[in-house]
Amino acid sequence: MSELLFFVIDFIPYLYFYYIGNILSMLSYAFLLFEICKSVCGFHILKNYKIHVLVLTGLNIYIAYILQEAINPYLELTNEYIIEITYNITMLLLLSVSLLNYFYRGNKKSLFYFFGALCIVFSEVINVAYLYVAHQNALNFISVSLFLLAFYFFYQQSKLENLKVEEIEISTDVN
Repeated sequence: MSELLFFVIDFIPYLYFYYIGNILSMLSYAFLLFEICKSVCGFHILKNYKIHVLVLTGLNIYIAYILQEAINPYLELTNEYIIEITYNITMLLLLSVSLLNYFYRGNKKSLFYFFGALCIVFSEVINVAYLYVAHQNALNFISVSLFLLAFYFFYQQSKLENLKVEEIEISTDVN
């Protein structure tokens, strides 16, 4: 829905477009995050992947800091700044949880989730560079292409069943 707002950008004030578009994007990332979290045992992740969680937390903080530093000269501490921080945190959480889901499950569906989330994050980082650093058409093209690739990966994963971890272990033992 967020991407469809581009068709009505000329008919609504920019601030409405900004808030509605970003909130809809954050909601879509939050729903993806929720969908992944439904199939993951949080206790198992925290018990068996402590170092992974620590490293991912550190990387997320670093990437969020870098993104905010790129945006800082253009936005003051206003609602837009808070939206940007929340947006980046939601996006990075999606990436981290999808990677932990892949570690936990190790199947094709979780790999497609991770690739989709990775494409989203790269798309958004390049989009920040396009919007705030350099208005080059190549950056916009790469950003949109990665975003479309993310949809492809999410479509591919939607066609697959999510095997339980025990079923994965049994099927690998048989082979």
